[in-house]
Amino acid sequence: MSKYQPHQVKRETSELVKIAIPAILAQLAQMALGVSDTIMSGNFSANALAAVGTGFNLFMIIFSLFMGMMIAINPMVAQLNGEKAEKRIGRVFQLGFVMAIIFGILSFIALNLSEHLLNLVGIPEAIVTTTSEYLKALSWGTVSVYLFLALRSGNEGLFSTKAVMICSFMAIPFNVVLNYWFIFGGLGVEAMGAVGAGYATSIVWTLLFLFLAIFTFRHKAYDKFEIFKHFNLPSIKLTKEYFQIGIPIALGMVMEIAMFGGMGIFIARYGEQLAGAHQIAMNVAAVAFMVPLGLSVAVTARVGYWMGQKRFGQMRLAGYCGIGLGIIFQIISVSIMLFLRYQIVGVYTDDVPIIEIAASLIFLAAIFQFSDGLQVNAAGALRGMKDTTIPMVYMAFSYWIVGFPLGYYLAEYHDMKAQGFWIGIIAGLTVAAILLLGRFIRKTKKLPQDQPIDLPEPS
Repeated sequence: MSKYQPHQVKRETSELVKIAIPAILAQLAQMALGVSDTIMSGNFSANALAAVGTGFNLFMIIFSLFMGMMIAINPMVAQLNGEKAEKRIGRVFQLGFVMAIIFGILSFIALNLSEHLLNLVGIPEAIVTTTSEYLKALSWGTVSVYLFLALRSGNEGLFSTKAVMICSFMAIPFNVVLNYWFIFGGLGVEAMGAVGAGYATSIVWTLLFLFLAIFTFRHKAYDKFEIFKHFNLPSIKLTKEYFQIGIPIALGMVMEIAMFGGMGIFIARYGEQLAGAHQIAMNVAAVAFMVPLGLSVAVTARVGYWMGQKRFGQMRLAGYCGIGLGIIFQIISVSIMLFLRYQIVGVYTDDVPIIEIAASLIFLAAIFQFSDGLQVNAAGALRGMKDTTIPMVYMAFSYWIVGFPLGYYLAEYHDMKAQGFWIGIIAGLTVAAILLLGRFIRKTKKLPQDQPIDLPEPS
């Protein structure tokens, strides 16, 4: 970045931070919704806790696929915003609504048929019954959650991450109250346990959609997009572009989640202590990941905007600044995890053997924070360029040719168990980071070498 002036770097970094901080807080707020479900269900009964845990893991496989599809709206809107193609932005929002309804219906059907899959996997009958009822309750909110994601991705593409953050925090008290009411009963409602958590979550998803829909509808600056006017079915050309961008994102997300989920299943075979320690360490790593994940939203939007403007020097700068910011954030995250890992684990449990194992795994989690932050922001930059197919191939190679096989080999053949799988995670994420960063560098070098200038920011 030697050709960039310090004030240009400072300005782009400042704009990224303005978008990223609300996006990060929104990610943490939405994560808090799931945490409150787990805590309250656990306080109701062990069966409720197992049902919510098992059911939500199954739901995430379906959800991650369609969530990846909804993420495609961000770079599409961002590039159109750069081009000042206002009416076409409205068409992308409307396309998102159509896809959200289709994905919601498909998810509704899948969740209502989940009992057959749970029986096939061999889940104990006592858990199957409660889990399937929980998923049926959850299914009533699937259309709403995808509609929320459509609006969220569109708003993020327009840099409106603060609105998403506010809506996410507004949902938290509703989630707590509804969870308590439906799980434990009261005011004429019978205690429903895990099933109550499912209904509460469905209602909260609906509220999230309504909150963000009201903002988007009432925001005067959005009137020019005509999002809620002159509704037309999406064109074949626009739909084709959407699937070309979205399918690779979705498959990449599924492969990453499947790698982590698959390792969790294998680790569960090693006994309660290792499984519990793995779950704690993975939860800590997931919370830490919300920072680079939120930052990647901003990177996608900024890179996409400058791509639409055809200001390729500014676009490169946005990508490099985002990746650099990710490294700085990860240094802070790594420091906290290394020096406070025993204190962090102590919040989860007072079981000494589990504390020792979890602390050793968090040490490994700290190591892969750099790779994780680098790969997600490099992927975000490429996404802003609408480059998603080759990154998906890189992810498949990194996670399933390098990461999982190496983890399995170390765990099973060198008796390293959980630590072996975590070393596999480190290897997989590191390879992904190297490949994705290399691709961003190579692709941007092929573009015209224009010099960034002090352009006015979008309103």
